[in-house]
Parts: sequence; C-alpha cells; structure tokens
Amino acid sequence: MNKKSKLVMLSLCISSLLLAACTSDGSAGKSPTNNDSETNEAGTVTIHTVTSEYTSAKYPKGDDITNNVWIRRYKEKLNIDVKTDWVSDEYETKLNLAISSNDLPDVFRVNPSQLRQLIEADMVMDLTDAFDQYASDRLKGYMKADADSFESGKKDGQLYGIPQMHWGLIDQPDFVWIRNDWKEELGLEDPRSVADIKNIALKFMEKHGGYGIAVDQSLDYLNLLAIAWNAHPDIWIEDSSGELAYGSIQPEMKAALAEWAEWYKLGIIDPEFAIKDFNAMNADIVAGKVGMQPYYQWWGYNPGVDTIANLGKDAIFYPYIIPTIDGKEAKQSISFANGNYIVMKKGFEHAEEVIKILNDYAYIVDEGQGKESQETLSSLLDNDIAHVVGAFRVLNPNSDYEQFEAVSAALQSKDTSGLTTSGMWQKYNNSIEFMENATPGAVGDYLQQGAPKNAYGLAKKVLDSENYVKTGLWGVTPEALASYGTTLDDILTEGFTKIIMGTESIDYFDVIVQNWRAAGGDEATRAVNEAYGNK
Repeated sequence: MNKKSKLVMLSLCISSLLLAACTSDGSAGKSPTNNDSETNEAGTVTIHTVTSEYTSAKYPKGDDITNNVWIRRYKEKLNIDVKTDWVSDEYETKLNLAISSNDLPDVFRVNPSQLRQLIEADMVMDLTDAFDQYASDRLKGYMKADADSFESGKKDGQLYGIPQMHWGLIDQPDFVWIRNDWKEELGLEDPRSVADIKNIALKFMEKHGGYGIAVDQSLDYLNLLAIAWNAHPDIWIEDSSGELAYGSIQPEMKAALAEWAEWYKLGIIDPEFAIKDFNAMNADIVAGKVGMQPYYQWWGYNPGVDTIANLGKDAIFYPYIIPTIDGKEAKQSISFANGNYIVMKKGFEHAEEVIKILNDYAYIVDEGQGKESQETLSSLLDNDIAHVVGAFRVLNPNSDYEQFEAVSAALQSKDTSGLTTSGMWQKYNNSIEFMENATPGAVGDYLQQGAPKNAYGLAKKVLDSENYVKTGLWGVTPEALASYGTTLDDILTEGFTKIIMGTESIDYFDVIVQNWRAAGGDEATRAVNEAYGNK
C-alpha cells in the first residue's frame, strides 16, 4: 500500500507458474542449469547466488560486485567459493523470471511476497534445523531481538526465510526539522503544538519570504505531520470495532486535511508542491527558500550535507518531536521494518555454509573491532562495500540503538572505550569533526547522534516511552492487498491533493474513501484482517 513499497505486480502474476513448477515427485527447486552447488577436490564448497546492482558502491581498482574483499574472505577464511550468476539493477523483475522458469541459484534474497509464493510452491528449503545447529549466538540474538520479524519467515512453525532484519526501530520516528538560525533570529520557542508549527512557518515567511513548509507531490512528507491529529496514514491500525483498518481513511485524517487546506490558502504549504518531486523539494531547502520540513531521521545526510555546503553551518536544521493539536507529543507510526529474507532452493546441500557466512558477517560488523586488524575492518566495511553482499548478511535490529547509546556516552564523557564497532567510531568521529570544523560531509552523523538536538536522542525517547502505534500488518502483505500495487494509494493521494489545493471541499474526503473501498480497499481490508486481525 505505501508508496515506498516495492512493486510486486509481476511477482503476483506468476504465482500460478510457481505452483506449476512443482512436481508430484518432490523435484521442485531443481534447476535445469548447471548451477547446483558443488564441492571440489580441495574441499571448497561452491555456492551460486544473484544480487542487485549498487551503482553508488565504490571498489578498489580491479574489484567489483562479484569480486571483492568479501568474496575473497569467504574463500580464504571459510573455504567457500561464492559465484554470482547475475547482477541486475532490476533485481525484483529478473528474480521473478528466474522463479517462474525454476532457474534458481542456491541462495538468494526475496521480498515477503516472493517468500510466500516460494513456500507455497515448495521451491525453498526448510532451514529450521540448519539455523538451530549452525547459527552463532549473536545471529540467534538478532532473531530474539525482533521475534516478530523472525516469525514472519516461518510457516507452520518451520523456518523458510531468514529475515535480513533492519537497523532498528529507532530509525522510524519522524520529526519536524526547523532551520536554527532563523528560529534564533526571531526568538521563537520550540514547537509544542500544531499552532506553534503554523506560527513558526508564518514568522519565517514574514521575515524571509518564500513559503513555510517543504513537501512534495507524493504527500509522503506532509503525511508525517498527520500524527498530530492522531492519524496514522500508510499503516494498519485497530478501529473502534476492533478490526484492522487502513489509517489513511480514518476520520482523524479528514481533520488533518482540513487544516492543511487552510495552510495552503495562507501560503504555508509550498504552492507548487503538486508538481515537485523529492529532488525539487530538497532543492528549495538547499537554496534557502524555506525553513521547515517534516522529514525522517536522516535529514542530515540529504538535504543536510548540501544545505550546509551551500548556506553555511548556521543554516543547520534541528529535529523536533511532532506535537499534537492539544500540546502533547504525538504517537509515532511504526511500520513492519523487515523487507527481505534469505532463502535457499529446495535440494541445496550446503545450508550450513551459508549460515557460516552470515555468522562471519555478524562477527565483523558487531565484534570485529579489537579482534581484527584495522586494515581488515576498513577494507571490509568502508566505501559501501558492506552494502553489496546481497543475500549474505543479516543486520542487528538493535544496532542503531546500541550504537547511539555508545556514541552518546563517549561524546559526553570523552571516554571512547565503549566504542566497539567501526560504525560507532564513524559516528563518533564525524560528530567531533562537525563540532570542530563544520565539515558538511559530517553533518549527517552529527545530526543523527552528536548534536545537542539529535534525531536518535528524540527517537530513543519515543521507543523507551512506547509512545507509538505499531502497524497491525506485521509480516507478509496479503496477496489481495499486494495485487493492487499503488492503485489504492494513488486514489488517496490524488484526492487528498485536491482537498489541500481547494479544488474540492473537505467533504470530498468521504467520496475519496468510498472510491478507495470500491476500487479494492474493502477486499484488501478483509484480507489483512484474515491474516493479522483478531480471530
């Protein structure tokens, strides 16, 4: 449903082909190619995989995504020869075609819909015993840290997909970011209500011109403010009857839209938002045309770096907890964070070797500091190489939370003995770098973790106080919902835009909801309740 969801239409269209790929003699998963894993005379296990293309990744001369320090480490340390059969910038599409033709590699990454289809088609292995026997304590600890995500990789109690997990729920709370020099120049207090946000926007406009709040045509960023009215767009919440319902069509959303329509009339919302994409929205921030933006915790990386480089260190934006209309801290929306699973094709004989690779990745990322040379760690983790290992990684879902606690303590005490991972050192060093030299490239880590007002500090407060609403859809998206792609959300975005711009009155909200329900929303709602509702 969410606009940020991956397209799954093609995946769903081939579900019948997946089922047809199974045979009565249990031969599903056998590839017609010669890509089966093998063990050569020297005892080296060869494993075939596939992966996405990462155009931003950087490699030393002579290396690439299929030949790099990670691939060499698998061979030298674990005696595993990883062969990449293909690399694609259209990974989902190409993998769907490989699934439909039953031409699968030994191990690969799948999205939740693909996992469901592969399990139903009996094309992937039951990994329960292999994981129990070979996974390290640290890797098992990741699963305990987010047991819901771990369970989402199972069917009937058996593990088929190992969740690749996520950096942590601390990444999810959202904020209103405010340009600090303008705020201090006008002597404005921190926002404690929706009325304060409106007032700050108007004051900025009066002093500096332009408009008050930067948003784009997707409405994704404006929707972040909806929690101020206790609305939770894009997630599934429990309604007054106890059923799961889509947050975007609840009455609270109507109240938010009514206020935004007033803001648009006043020029607070960008008059051209309906024709601006993400890049155009951020370009206005960098150009100094606007001083407030609803945004995620990573504002400091984009547009923060370019903003500081263009306007100077005083133009820094700081995050603030989104307040409610009555002056409380709004309940944040928490979405299902795990988007990918590691699977192995039916009949693969070396599941334990894949799990050894996952153990090693977890060891390097979370325990390598002090146990491996700095040269080794740098070569493995620097320059985005840690992001190109495809199916061979599982993240620590407490990683960013633990990292923030360690970095925050070190910045306060100047005692760095608690910095035990390369990531912690990076965040710490960049925070110091920005404080001492205002280096633009360091502002992301500074605003995330090191600043007096930092995003993770605010997010930790949200998590520790449990001041959030968790989506009821915690796992695989039901097929009846996924089959609509972005169609249902497009109906809402188009209709909400008309209300905000005043081409339709607020009463049009009820028409939008009816259109959404008739276009498949009712069917999707039934499917979500059947899968995740109270039974």
